Amino acid sequence: MGNSEVERDARVRVVGLAALVFLILCSYAVARPAVESMFLAEHGGDSLPWVWLAVAVASVVVVGLYNRFSADRDLVFLFGAVSGLSALILIGFLGAWELGLPGVAFLLYIWKDIYIVLLVEIFWSFANSVFPKESAQKTYGLFCVVGSVGGISGNLLVGYLADAYGTQRSLLVVPVLLFCSWLGCRWLSGRAPGGARVKERKTALMAGFEVLKSSRMLVCLLFLIAVTQVVINLIDFRYNALVEAAYPDTDARTAVIGQVYAAIDLASIGLQLGTGLLLGILGVAGALYLVPGLLFGTLLAHAVLPGFTFMAVTKVASKALDYSIFRAAKEMLYLPLSHREKTQGKALVDVMTYRVAKGAVSLLLLVFVAIEARGLVLVASFVGIGVWIWLVRVLSVSYREAAGE
Repeated sequence: MGNSEVERDARVRVVGLAALVFLILCSYAVARPAVESMFLAEHGGDSLPWVWLAVAVASVVVVGLYNRFSADRDLVFLFGAVSGLSALILIGFLGAWELGLPGVAFLLYIWKDIYIVLLVEIFWSFANSVFPKESAQKTYGLFCVVGSVGGISGNLLVGYLADAYGTQRSLLVVPVLLFCSWLGCRWLSGRAPGGARVKERKTALMAGFEVLKSSRMLVCLLFLIAVTQVVINLIDFRYNALVEAAYPDTDARTAVIGQVYAAIDLASIGLQLGTGLLLGILGVAGALYLVPGLLFGTLLAHAVLPGFTFMAVTKVASKALDYSIFRAAKEMLYLPLSHREKTQGKALVDVMTYRVAKGAVSLLLLVFVAIEARGLVLVASFVGIGVWIWLVRVLSVSYREAAGE
């Protein structure tokens, strides 16, 4: 194959993957507001901890099954298979909803949290297997921006669809987008080499326990990620309670939730584009302090002027900062670490912590609901931010020592 053909196929691969990430995040942006609105209408905000626990358990089961199934299969094939299967499952759930079967909104919530995790995981696993470091530096930022644009498109689209056709019918767009992804994968498979096998991640995950025990930085990173996810989910719980009260109509609530998520995507794009400049000005430690500092400010504004508006601002800030400045600064903390810490240890920290943290905060919220002390959610959020800032201080010292500064 000549150089011109190689370059042409490389360009096709970049465009194809950008189109796939647009479709997938657009589908999720339609599914998430609609499903969350349906869940609140059917079960109420107090049931969120139960469904979050169910998501954590289901994620472990599904990821285990996925690891077994994916060991000898090409990642492009897996992406298409998961897209098609997710679409078929959604169609089945929508049929069950029309028949009036109980528990569908609960199952839909679990479905929307799991399908997107699998597709994003496969997408980045494939990208990591076909792009060298030089190409990745140029294309990964593009994929993030295109994905955010897909999210904005879907979040604005779902509001129009819910208003025109109803929340449940708006979900019919999702299988169309997922089937388009499946077709795109079939086409892309002829333009891209076979992907790496995911089985290697399991080995790294098991070996990560040994690495974690001997690395103070990794332990601190694990606690930092856990605390940030606890705070973000506490904010999410309070936000859902307020959006449920402020917008009792399901279709109107779907539109508002979509607008909030569109604001998150738009803010994420702006912050992603400015993250390099901020890191250059503030440094890693300054950027890590900035995130909880901004959240403290928005949360304090909500405490002084309680209501949906400032809570929505806090929700947007928590997600957008997590997707941009915090993620970039967090990844830079791994740079001075050893190869084993950056591979085996990181796999353990990044895979385990997000799921465990969500389960832990669900148990805490169930206690608050049981004792009818929902006001403690705000107090716990402030406490969590305080612990977050303290962990940043500890990590900053460890980072400077590891980097020899």
